[in-house]
Amino acid sequence: MAVATPIPMIDFRSNSAQMNNNTEETLLPEPEPSLQEGRNRQWNIQCCREIFNRNIRNKIKSWKCKVLIVLSSIILITTIVILGIRATSYDDDFIDPKLKIYGISQYYIGSMTREPVITHCKNYSLVLKNMLWQLYNKSPAIGYYFVDSGVFSCSNVTTYFWLQFALPKEHDLLIKYTLSVGILLNVLRQHLYLDGTAKNMEVVPSSVTLQVANDGYVRSLKTGQCVLHVLLLSKEKTFGSLKLGNCSKNNNTYWLVQGQSDHFIKTVISTEAEGSICTDVNVTMYNTWIPDSKQTVSKFRQSGLSITNEIIISGNMLLITFSSTEECDLSQYSVTFLQVPVTECGGILGGMNGSFTSPSYLNNHKEEINCTWNLKVQEHFRTIIFFKEFRLGGSSGTGESCVADYLEVDGQRFCGDHKPFSLLSNSSSLQINFHSKKIYTQYFAADYIATNSRVII
Repeated sequence: MAVATPIPMIDFRSNSAQMNNNTEETLLPEPEPSLQEGRNRQWNIQCCREIFNRNIRNKIKSWKCKVLIVLSSIILITTIVILGIRATSYDDDFIDPKLKIYGISQYYIGSMTREPVITHCKNYSLVLKNMLWQLYNKSPAIGYYFVDSGVFSCSNVTTYFWLQFALPKEHDLLIKYTLSVGILLNVLRQHLYLDGTAKNMEVVPSSVTLQVANDGYVRSLKTGQCVLHVLLLSKEKTFGSLKLGNCSKNNNTYWLVQGQSDHFIKTVISTEAEGSICTDVNVTMYNTWIPDSKQTVSKFRQSGLSITNEIIISGNMLLITFSSTEECDLSQYSVTFLQVPVTECGGILGGMNGSFTSPSYLNNHKEEINCTWNLKVQEHFRTIIFFKEFRLGGSSGTGESCVADYLEVDGQRFCGDHKPFSLLSNSSSLQINFHSKKIYTQYFAADYIATNSRVII
């Protein structure tokens, strides 16, 4: 009987354990959790930095593009504006080089105020004329049409000048966009502000004015024909004839009158007799040397009858124009200029005759004003007061209805607007009070005369 050979028992557990041990010996050890987290954090930080830097670079590029777009837009708009200003019905290549000689004349007239300086007016006028010529003649847009400039009056305060341009036959767009009063005025004011000229010439840029002028007026100023400058040095000055030797009968004539700075000018125009050959003469007065309709203080027509016209203007500058539609001999006219001292508010009135006006006559007076005039004539005489102008605003009224703005004459109040009227005093002395709470233009003008006769008004 065979004996079975015993099979040795294999300890699988120990082999398994041995295998596990061998496996553990061949694998790399895993890093500690804290070290792995640190590496991940560093990687994340680096990624964030790259993303942040990329975003910053993109933003800078975007900003540069925006700035470039804005600058390009500004340049484009500026170019369009400049081209628009120069835009007319003609291109530069088609502007007639003889335009300044044969073009249609367009005149402008202006004024500027300067601080009182010692500079002689003759030198000042030359400097101003040269400045105007250089400014407009060298302008890229305006120089094509500029012809000439000049100064026709200079004083220690106000200086008057003129500009001349030449226009093509079709010039509506040119007047609207290039040679408008606004553009020409802004060019001059900007030059005075930026170039330092205003300081050197003692000019106040905001005081500069400009407007389209009558061709005949400026031509007369340029040539000196049909123009008479009158400087009032005495209280009264009379001209027995308005006929100017350097002017033909059918031309307009211009009288430029200047008085003392602290006086008004009273003008009396009359004809010697009836039957004048001047049957249609228009006479216009302005309280400035620029003939502006807004500055008209009187306008009337002489029709061959004898006349006497008296006007008091505020200020010391007066322009009188005489125009006729036919040949006219002005030798039968006479004019007298009187200087009336400016009375700011009230005072004493005397003598056998005289006149008085509201403060700042024809201009705005100060707010809350009270003026008192004491008028006294020779004893046993009475006074006739003739109000030539009476405009205090609103409907006319008298007595107790006049509260806020009124003129009180010897106890009787008047307010609103009145047509010319007269008053007779009860004695040789009376008091006149003017009261106003408003600041806008209110005015009156009156003459008085003493009389010892029984007068019915």
